[in-house]
Amino acid sequence: MSWQSQRVDFKVDEFYKLVSQKGYIVTWERATVCPCLKTVSGTGQPDYNCTLCGGKGRFWHDPQTIKGIMTNFNEQARYNQIGETMAGTSYFTTLPENKLGFWDRLTNKHSQVRYSEIITKGERNATDKSRFIPLKVDVLRTVAKEYDYGIDFSVDGLTNEINWAAPGNEPERGEQYSIEYFTHPRWIVIDLPNVLRDTYVKRKKAGSTFTPMPVRAVIRLEFFVM
Repeated sequence: MSWQSQRVDFKVDEFYKLVSQKGYIVTWERATVCPCLKTVSGTGQPDYNCTLCGGKGRFWHDPQTIKGIMTNFNEQARYNQIGETMAGTSYFTTLPENKLGFWDRLTNKHSQVRYSEIITKGERNATDKSRFIPLKVDVLRTVAKEYDYGIDFSVDGLTNEINWAAPGNEPERGEQYSIEYFTHPRWIVIDLPNVLRDTYVKRKKAGSTFTPMPVRAVIRLEFFVM
């Protein structure tokens, strides 16, 4: 048999089995451009007071659970230029039917990462909001005082609300405080290096079948992106 007649085909069934056995379970949300973008004026800037996107220019919708293989990101020349880092970046490969798009969001509900941020205290006797959902708070403090979880404040495990326990025992309105907590890692799709990778596969019958290939995306932790 000459080398021209030999075939090297992707085994789709084996990939499905791999994803089923070893894949990470994530929540996938599709990204859509927000109608608040100022296209009429030509600036293309979002409305930073928009209640739909919060000034990000995109909103996420239609959450669904999918599985995929996550692998380490191998540095390439285009991501290794002076002054540019690609920290928090990985590959995510999922089934062909999951048509990932740019800026889609993936949340891994079975893992946790540490995150810290600065929050400006809102109205007294009212809740504040963190960027992500705090699963466990390690530190919450102003420059002058540290507050204790379960005594001075609590967090909602389903939302990103910080509830202050006792009126008066909280930062002053407009005062900044730091909070460090564990949260589920949330990723943003920043590249789709193999958008056109569908091919013909020969199975145990005559002829070849046009077969969608797995979708591979470059993803990055959200707090490195926006």
